[in-house]
Amino acid sequence: MGIQKTSLVDIVVERIKSSITEKGLRPGDKYLSEKELVDLLQVSRTVVREALISLQTVGILQVKPGGGVYIAGNLGSINTILKHHYDTHGVKIRELIEIRKIIELGALRLIIEKDVNVNIARLNEINESYYQQVIEKQDTKKFDRLFHQSLIKATDNESYYNFSEIINEYFSLVKIDLVEKENELIEAYKQHLKTIQAIENKNLPLAQQIMSNHFEPILAFINQMEEKD
Repeated sequence: MGIQKTSLVDIVVERIKSSITEKGLRPGDKYLSEKELVDLLQVSRTVVREALISLQTVGILQVKPGGGVYIAGNLGSINTILKHHYDTHGVKIRELIEIRKIIELGALRLIIEKDVNVNIARLNEINESYYQQVIEKQDTKKFDRLFHQSLIKATDNESYYNFSEIINEYFSLVKIDLVEKENELIEAYKQHLKTIQAIENKNLPLAQQIMSNHFEPILAFINQMEEKD
């Protein structure tokens, strides 16, 4: 494992964030269109779309089909507070991973104990797309993120989902991504699959054990980083 270089999408995301801050835009303000961003940043439409999706997911932008791009109002102030805290104090990545693990385990508990009608077909579809990215040696982060977001969204608890997105946005400030080998990515795919099956069978202990195992590689990576420091 190693640290992956920042992708073009990540760079565009950061430039858009900086642009919003520099312009002093507020929730509800209209932002640049997709075409305007392509012309301004001199990147492909695909890169801009990926960046907009990422920023919409964390509550910074709202993309209205046929209606343009707007500054979102639901999480902006909290994200600003977290950004200030990060700039001032930094963040302990181990603590964030531990929080993310607790959120994921809690999501499984909510889903199974509330007997939520989970869209299993959608989870499997996302996981198969993840697998295809592995086979084609493409970046898997998009579908891995989508899988875990969909899992938390399946709790049918909007506040829980929003809280998880705040933590993920804070985590994104750290700028550490694992570069995993193909066998490790395949193992992650299998763990996703087993998690889905455990949810279908309403087997909470098994689902949580699989998810705990899912976090082991990144925790091991953090141990290596801490030992080097």
